[in-house]
This record gives sequence, structure tokens and C-alpha cells, in this order.
Amino acid sequence: MVKLKVYSPGRAPTVVEIRKRRIVIGRSVRSDLCVDDPFTSRVHAELREEGKTWWVTDLGSANGTYLNGVRIRGTVAVAVGDRLQVGETILELLPHAEPISVAEVPMDELGTGDVIVARPETLTSTSSAERPPLAPEIVSLLDAARSVTVPGSPPEVERSKRLLAVLTQVGIALLSPLSLDEVLRQIVGLVLEAVPAERVFLLLRGAQGEWSCKIAGYRGQEPSVVEQVVRISRSVLEEVVERGRSVLTFDAQTDERFRQRDSILLSGIRSIMAVPLLGSRQETPSPVVGMIYVDNPMSAGAFTEEDLQLLTTVASVAAIKIENALLLEQRLENERIKHQLAQARDLQFQLLPVAPPEVEGYDLAGISFPCYEVGGDYFDFIRGPEGTLLLALGDVCGKGMDAAMLMSALHASVRAQARSAASVAEMMAAVNRYLCETTAPNKFATLWLARLNPRAHELSYTNAGHNPPLLMRADGSVEFLERGGIPVGILEEAVYEEQGLRLEPGDVLVLFSDGISESMNERGEEFGVARLVEVVRRSREQRAAALRDRIEEALSHFLGKARPADDMTLLIVKRTA
Repeated sequence: MVKLKVYSPGRAPTVVEIRKRRIVIGRSVRSDLCVDDPFTSRVHAELREEGKTWWVTDLGSANGTYLNGVRIRGTVAVAVGDRLQVGETILELLPHAEPISVAEVPMDELGTGDVIVARPETLTSTSSAERPPLAPEIVSLLDAARSVTVPGSPPEVERSKRLLAVLTQVGIALLSPLSLDEVLRQIVGLVLEAVPAERVFLLLRGAQGEWSCKIAGYRGQEPSVVEQVVRISRSVLEEVVERGRSVLTFDAQTDERFRQRDSILLSGIRSIMAVPLLGSRQETPSPVVGMIYVDNPMSAGAFTEEDLQLLTTVASVAAIKIENALLLEQRLENERIKHQLAQARDLQFQLLPVAPPEVEGYDLAGISFPCYEVGGDYFDFIRGPEGTLLLALGDVCGKGMDAAMLMSALHASVRAQARSAASVAEMMAAVNRYLCETTAPNKFATLWLARLNPRAHELSYTNAGHNPPLLMRADGSVEFLERGGIPVGILEEAVYEEQGLRLEPGDVLVLFSDGISESMNERGEEFGVARLVEVVRRSREQRAAALRDRIEEALSHFLGKARPADDMTLLIVKRTA
């Protein structure tokens, strides 16, 4: 990664950390680094990392890109301390930043059903000995709390001392910088110390509302595999989860609430307590984020109201720590996903051409702005045999990661055909067969493919269901290149038609994805092909890069504050005089 110190006229310098391996610099709001400078082109330059070297490429800007005061041609390497100039803005490369470290957060497998079933492999037994040891001064404090004598009724004194000791230990657990797993172990261990339960199960609600047992505690020796399985009655779950109430039953075998519950009667459970873990976030569908469930078999004693009070006290305080730990893990998971998407975006951008090739008699430009971190639009300039140039622009179905993966497959299949002597119709058929064989039946792509012979100024194309590119002749007349067939990836036996034409001096060919023509503003109006045609007509005498900027500028003005809903891609071919 690299940092840039940005010197803008009339403004204090700012430092920008670049966390992508490839960024577009320009005045457009869609640029990765938006520069508010009237002398900077809307799509001005590109900065990218390859290995340990950073490279800068001018993207056909009107005023050029300068490296240490010298205007660059093509792609050049840059190093720490170098200064780039785009318009009147200076970008100084600072020393490399350290790579971002993102914690790996394990994903738990969650289950659903009429009752919650805790399988043996998902449970971890715990005891007070397994919890992190307390500091000596804390142990002394707890011993003092337990040994203090207060005048009054002995039962009341004992209850007060017991409650004080439990609250103190819970408070200590909350202050400890522990992971979620360690927090749950602490809580289960505290429950075993606070109440005379033989088994303790702590359950948490998943992101989709499902419940799973995260950790279990047992008093005494390790239970058998059969004894580790707990089935919590639906009536208990409804009372705790849906109503947010605690449950206490002195004798489950005779309790009317469980008379029809075979899971309770057959397992020989005598006494049950269950209390909710109440969160504090108001935006969640339910304030109940979890539940502590304890029970005793027929051979053990029954729970009391005092036990329920202690368990409720532990749960009310522990819920805060659990909620905070869950939020932290969710943030780390979001950061991990964000980091992976950024890596995928960098890899995908490496598949797109850095700059158009230089072809005598022609001016070329291309750009793609993904709607999300990764996109499904694809364009390419590929050198072919005998000086020919293959042009491609595609749009795969869907958005996001699935679309990006299909886009990569489309890129590979088109590249595989680049050196072929087959016609473009035959090449399209080969691409179609490859996608049909290697992708899911519901995945497809539109693709426009052409071969340009720059010596003879002949263009042969076929269109697989893509938005017909517009060909504006030098006299202002417009043709739409739509001959072809169905999108690729649908029907393996699909056949494609091919059409040839000649490009004359001043002719402009504009390829675009539907993210351009179907972009909608805040009033629900589409940008449309007609507006695109007018922009091209007004600017057709400009260079290809300038025409690209005029289209992007008109689109930005049309959209206003509306957020693009699809990827936007342009490819422009202009025959010069």
C-alpha cells in the first residue's frame, strides 16, 4: 500500500492512504481519488501496483500527467518521494504503509427446529478451573466479601454475601479484555458457582434469528455423549425468547407446562431455570440476544426463587459483555469481508486493459466503473494476428462477487480465442460453448465482439444480446450494430450472425453497458440512448478520451445525487483523418 500527500491550490495539504492496488485519479466523483481541480480531466490517470513497484499511466487527459516535472508517455514507474502532477494538483508518494491486518473470525454453524438440539461436537464443557485465573488482589476481595459478618437474620446475611460475591465476579469478567469464546466460558463458570446446577447451556441468536448452543458446563466429571445432548422445550423457548421472561420449575415431571413434552419427561429432568440475555440495541428485531438454561436431574435438588434471582443477576450483567463481544466480532467479520472484496476488486481490475493500444489511424479509449467493490462488466482490446485488433465489451448477469467470477470466465474465454483465425461469429460460438459447459444454467452474459483490420479499415462484428453499440458517421448519421444472436451461456447450440462494415475518417464507434443507458436520476428518469447519441454528436470531433469524459460528465450531471445501480463501462473507437 502507499500514501499520497495531496497539494491542491488554495488548500492545506492532505494525506490519503491508498488501500487498493489500482486506482483511477480524476475529477469525476466515480474516480477512486477524486481531485477537485478544473485543470484535471474527469478520468485523468491511473496508479497501480505490480509486485513491489507502483506505475502511473495517463488515461488520455487533456493537460497530461507529469512525473517530477516531465510529461509522461505510456506507463512509467514511480517511487517514494516522486511527485505526480494532474492539472494543478501535486501528488507526492510517501513511504509505504503497513499492510492491513484483519483478524480471522470463525463462522459458527447454526441450526433450527421445533426444539433446540445441542449436538456433542458443538459443546465445550467448562468449570471454574478452566476460566482465566483471577488476580491475587481480586481473590482477597472476594474472600473478604464472603467472610464479612453483618448483624441480622443469618439467611438474609448469607444471601447478601452470596449476591455480592456473584456480582463482584461478574463485574471482573466484564472488565477483562476477552474474546467472545472466553466471555462465554467465564459466564458459564460463574453460573456453576452461583447456582447448584448440574448442567448449564448458553444459547445465542444467529444473524437470521436461528438459535444454537455455543457452550455448555457440567458439574463434576465429564458427561457421556448422550448426556451432553440437551433438547430445550419449545414452551421454555417461547417464554424466554418471545416474551423475555424467566422460567423456573421446581419439578418438571409434574409441571403442567411440560406435561405433553416427551423431551422433558423422558430425559428425567427434575428442575429447570432459563433466563433471557437482554441486549440494549433498539434497532434489533428482538432485545433477546441469548439465553442461559440450567437443569438438574431427578437425583439432584430443585432450584429455588433465590437461585433464579442469582441467575437473572448474572444474565442481566453478562448480556452487556456478550453484546459488545458480538458487535466486535461482527465488525471484524465485516472488515475481513471488506478486505477480501478489495483484493477481489484489485484482481479483477488486473484483467481489464491498463491503457488502449496505439493503432495507426485510430484513437481508442475505455473505462469501467463498478457499482460495487467488484463488477460484472468487461471490456478488452486484444492484439490479433496480422495486425488486427479484437474489441470486446460484455455484461454478465447479476452484480457483486457472482458477477465478478463469471466476468473472469468470460475474459478467459475471449482471450483464448484472440489468436484464432476463425470468424468473430465462430469465436462467439466457442465462447458460448465454454460458458455453457463451465457455468451454472442460470448464469449468462451479453457480449459484443468485433475484429478491426486497421489497414483496410474494415470491422467485422457479432452481437450476443448486448446493447447495440452506436456508430456515428462523420456526417452525424447513426447506425446501431445489433446483428448477432442470443446471450452467451444459455444455449450450447446457439448460432451467431456476423456483419462487416467499413470505418471512414471521423467515424466514431461507442460501445456501452446498460449501466450507462439505463442509469436513473432521482426523478426515476432513464439517461437513455437518445441522450447518449446527443452527447456523442456534440463531441464527436474531440479525441476518444475527451469524448469518454464528456459522456461521463453528462451522465454525472443527469444523475445528480442518485446512486448508480449498475456497473458503467465505455469503449470508444474513432478513426482519425
